[in-house]
Amino acid sequence: MKGNLRWKIVLIVFALIIIDYIDRGLINTALPVLKSEFHISSFEAGIIGNGFTFGYLIMNPLVGYFLDKYGPKRVFSRFAIFWGAVQAINVFAFSAFYFIATRVLLGIGEAVGFPGVTKIVANWLRKDEKARGGTISDSGVNLGIVFGSLFMLGLFAIIPTKELAWRLGFLISGLLAIILAIILGRLLYDLPEQHPKISKEELDYILSGRENVNTKAKLPLSYWLRSKNYWGYMQGLGAQAGIFFGLFTWLPLYLFYARHLSLAFTLEYTALIWSFGFVGELVGGYVVDKLIKRNPNLGFKVGFAVSSLSVTIGLAAATLVSSPIEAVEILMVTFFFLRWSGIQWAAPSFLVTPELAGQFGGHIGFWETLWGIVIPIVFGATVQVTKAYLLGMEILIGIGLIYFIGTVLVTSYRQIKVS
Repeated sequence: MKGNLRWKIVLIVFALIIIDYIDRGLINTALPVLKSEFHISSFEAGIIGNGFTFGYLIMNPLVGYFLDKYGPKRVFSRFAIFWGAVQAINVFAFSAFYFIATRVLLGIGEAVGFPGVTKIVANWLRKDEKARGGTISDSGVNLGIVFGSLFMLGLFAIIPTKELAWRLGFLISGLLAIILAIILGRLLYDLPEQHPKISKEELDYILSGRENVNTKAKLPLSYWLRSKNYWGYMQGLGAQAGIFFGLFTWLPLYLFYARHLSLAFTLEYTALIWSFGFVGELVGGYVVDKLIKRNPNLGFKVGFAVSSLSVTIGLAAATLVSSPIEAVEILMVTFFFLRWSGIQWAAPSFLVTPELAGQFGGHIGFWETLWGIVIPIVFGATVQVTKAYLLGMEILIGIGLIYFIGTVLVTSYRQIKVS
């Protein structure tokens, strides 16, 4: 078939998601230096580290409506330019309050990421390509987490002045986001039918396997709240996000303190575990697309069942073994299957019409962020009280069952009827 424009768009989005997570993670890598330089208290450091989630939580439902009303071409690219600019101006930071303000603004800008993925997947890909499109885009999360830490550590190693190193880190990552956003804005159109450079063969191929995008549907919030599919899907994915952000926050500390690995091994094994997640996400998207061809409802249920049960069983197994190396090996396999969860950005195309995909993606972002704020705090509270990590890991195991119940037992992957 002549033409792969749709996959070029997916790869630009994938690159933006990598930069998204590099931008989020740089501050955490730089915090030990920033605390000393700006006399930042532990309380202020906590707010700075998670400050983006507050802007993210507020903006997620809104940005979904913007995507549906104004289209991903304008909304995604402009929000990404905004977040890149916010990241870049950290080069001028002079206080803790400055970082708190820019972190909240960064969350507002980055809120477009995954609702934007949902909208682009709905508009540009065939039904038998959507899982791959969602997981390729979402897999940028894994690489962003790995690259972000390595990028800042590399700057600290090669630049003699640490203040100059972290300022350059923020500036470079911000400028990369702006450049990629401009490229996306020029390459992407809201619909493939509108793109002047798409080949007729590629367009016909997309339209032969994609639902029509014609009706301008509006759905009040009260309708979502009456839908069993809405609550099953949102709380199931919220639980998945709770596990994800719980491990994102606490996995290095678990390996260092509970498994008694050296700092060097902790960083290396953390990167290795997330790398397995990257590979697993790509494999999961391919497998689920094959299943969707036969039966979409079965395909998504199988994908989410593999993800949710694997993380539940894997975390339980990791807590039972005494060897730290065995625990790391189990966690590598666990992350391989956990990150099949990237199919979540494809499923909205089967639950709602394309005109509502942005809104639905915004709701996913809202619930995932809410769970992602609460669960790491709860995990931290258990560590503070028990002086150990076992109870926190057991809580994540229980949340894995909520993930399974919501996405597999409650949700039916058939389109919600809109009257």
